[in-house]
Amino acid sequence: MAPKKQRKPVEAPEPSHDSESEQEPEVREPFPLLDLPSEIRLRVYHFVLFTPTRKSGAAKNAGTVGSSAKKSKHIAPTSHRIALFLVSRRVHDEASHMFYSSQIFRLFPVQDFSRRPTVRALPRRHRSSVTTIELILGNSWTAPPRSWIVNQGLGLHDMALTRTLKIFIECDPSQPIFEGFRVSKDYYTEFAGKLMQQILERLPGLVQVEFDGYPSVRKSGDLMLRLLHETRMANKKVLWGPERGWTDHEDNDTQAEEDPADAAIDGLRSSKPEDYVDALTTTLQGVTLET
Repeated sequence: MAPKKQRKPVEAPEPSHDSESEQEPEVREPFPLLDLPSEIRLRVYHFVLFTPTRKSGAAKNAGTVGSSAKKSKHIAPTSHRIALFLVSRRVHDEASHMFYSSQIFRLFPVQDFSRRPTVRALPRRHRSSVTTIELILGNSWTAPPRSWIVNQGLGLHDMALTRTLKIFIECDPSQPIFEGFRVSKDYYTEFAGKLMQQILERLPGLVQVEFDGYPSVRKSGDLMLRLLHETRMANKKVLWGPERGWTDHEDNDTQAEEDPADAAIDGLRSSKPEDYVDALTTTLQGVTLET
């Protein structure tokens, strides 16, 4: 028999530099965020904190009443914000201060389905960063909630940087249209006046108070006069919000005559959902009342 031919061993190809580079993961150096100027770092924090995703939406849980709802910024998902706060202690301090100082927080909750925490619900370490707070009056004008009290638990003594208090008035129950439904003409005015006085006493760093309201609220009404009196007695600057259109140079309201329908609608706004009131006003526009 003929001898069998021996097969030559197959030599493995030598590894090339290209294959080695594909197998070994690329090592990335950490970005020196804290070496950037503070202005650029704050810009980065802003992108992370206030860039919503499609799922998170745009400030859809901020409510419907006042500046805290209408001037609310778009907020990134909670997971994005927490991830930024957990980077380091320094990043946490800088980013959290920016987040809380740029938001408007309400002193007390109202019935507009806002999920944003009130001042009382904020962690104590973050209250010192808040610069603007809001008080919405007119809600529950027949029986103000028992939780609407100014005490140590409200945390105003922690708010050293708070400079602006925004007051938004949904309705003034001292107007004649509320006769027969209110407790008394001066009941809610006295409640709001005392509440305002206690708030101003606990905010020594406050500089200015901004007033705004729905169309039926009159600057010459009993409620507004009492609130303006408390503000001026505390030596705070008076500002006017954009919705009502009040100015320092007018003695009377822009409306020559008080419209009872506006007062009634605004009274409903303080106790009913916004969609309910909007649907009612749309229906009433097509109805002609004979006098």
